[in-house]
Amino acid sequence: MYRVLLAEDEILVRLGLKNSIDWKRFDMQVIADVANGAEAWSVYEKLEPEIVITDLKMPIMGGMELITKIRAVNPHTQLVILTCIEEFALARKAMSLGVSDYIVKHSVSTEELEQVLSKLHAELSVSSVKPPVPEADAGIMKENLLKDYLFLHRFTPEQFALKAEEMNMSLSPRHIVACAMDIDQFEQLREKFKDDKGQLIRVSLLNVLNEVIKVYGHCEAFHDNESRYILLFSSPDSISEKEIEESMLRMLGHIRKVMRTYFNVIVSFGISSKQSGFQHLKQQYKECVEAIEQSFAGGTGNNYLWASRDDEGNSREMEERLLRLPDLWEKLSVGFQADFSDQIQHFIANRHYRTKLEAQKAFMQWLHSPVLSLRLTGEEMTALCSSYAYRLAQAKTLHAMIELYGDFVKDLTGKITIRKRTSGPVTQALRFIESRHAEDISLQQVAETVSMNANYFSTLFKKEMDVNFIDYVLQFRVEKAKELFLHSNLKSYEIGERVGFVNYSHFSRVFKKYSGLSPREFRKQWGAESIEDVQHEDL
Repeated sequence: MYRVLLAEDEILVRLGLKNSIDWKRFDMQVIADVANGAEAWSVYEKLEPEIVITDLKMPIMGGMELITKIRAVNPHTQLVILTCIEEFALARKAMSLGVSDYIVKHSVSTEELEQVLSKLHAELSVSSVKPPVPEADAGIMKENLLKDYLFLHRFTPEQFALKAEEMNMSLSPRHIVACAMDIDQFEQLREKFKDDKGQLIRVSLLNVLNEVIKVYGHCEAFHDNESRYILLFSSPDSISEKEIEESMLRMLGHIRKVMRTYFNVIVSFGISSKQSGFQHLKQQYKECVEAIEQSFAGGTGNNYLWASRDDEGNSREMEERLLRLPDLWEKLSVGFQADFSDQIQHFIANRHYRTKLEAQKAFMQWLHSPVLSLRLTGEEMTALCSSYAYRLAQAKTLHAMIELYGDFVKDLTGKITIRKRTSGPVTQALRFIESRHAEDISLQQVAETVSMNANYFSTLFKKEMDVNFIDYVLQFRVEKAKELFLHSNLKSYEIGERVGFVNYSHFSRVFKKYSGLSPREFRKQWGAESIEDVQHEDL
């Protein structure tokens, strides 16, 4: 029976974990539950349990220090971290130390806990002498072995070869090719399966993949992340290079056809170099993942070779499409068109269109740039940008992003066309707000600037801008903040100060009110999140 140590300073969480699970069902027993890392380390030194489930933030000794000490003496102990949503930056660091899984406190269900324990049981079973296991469990064990070798570096190539042989893994060390399979329109597939967590999809797709690859032999498949699966294809020495390539391409074509027939999805494949020996698997995994990234600019439904990742023909076609984007603004603003054209040139020169993350950030900037340049601040505009931002985040290809941006400009054109021109006083007020938005400006101050009675100016402003003065100023500040988030590496509190908010908490509340996301959430979605942002989010 596998022994479990629980370390958690919140007594209700600790007791909830201990008492809500039928541990015997997973061949496990809780041998101790403690309130801090120091106590946990003392228990670990004496009893050396196979599983440690620990919180990250505890008194006396935290979870990170405990994990580091355990890893220093035993690389095989199964570690699971308990974390809160706001601790994910720390959780990512913990995962680099070979943590098996994480559990989000206060929101995890019993079903999710049992899934984690089932996975731990399977991983521990790999190194234990056990009676024959069902085929489904054997599949989990093979997948865990591959992931332990590729990602957690738990075995040498020689150890991996021995374990693969013990588990009857259908993989030869000769002529190995790694293939990354990515599923287009994965969200629609998840909706079709009504499977928010993706477990049903994962099992179904792996079952189908395994049925297909059985026909060809010398191949293993495992789930990598959400929409991506990895195939490891190998061949005996007795066939020629040409036969190896033809057999692999037949298999990929077969898989593509089956996926379209049974799941109505299009799949793309990234194909690594061909190598012999398990010592090259980690590099081949990186190669096939890099190769599949070409589908972002090249389109889905194709095979992409790592060796030909610099496809100049495809690059020229995409560059030409991008260069035509500024033409969309010709009828709306010649000035903005020229500025946008410069941004496109810079984007192309740096080849940012090849990387999904860089392209997403750029298109997000291009959504928000006209808001300030064309004085389009308002609830309707905020809603429009938010809608297209969400759709951009879901887009899997550059082609889809370009199409979405074209639709965005068309929608914007319609709104600008029906919008009335502002009067002289309101235009003057808008310029004043733009130049002094970071200062403590008031309705009375702006009314005096345009030589009008405050009440009359307030009514005129609301009539022409369809938003009251205070809301307009706050929305303008939020849009300026978004611009800084997208164009700078300033901390969130620094951005708040630059756009006129003295208090960070006030800035965070206003930002979320008008954008639908907190500053941290916005930066996490479209840029790099910093530790300082995490700390200030908790204020």
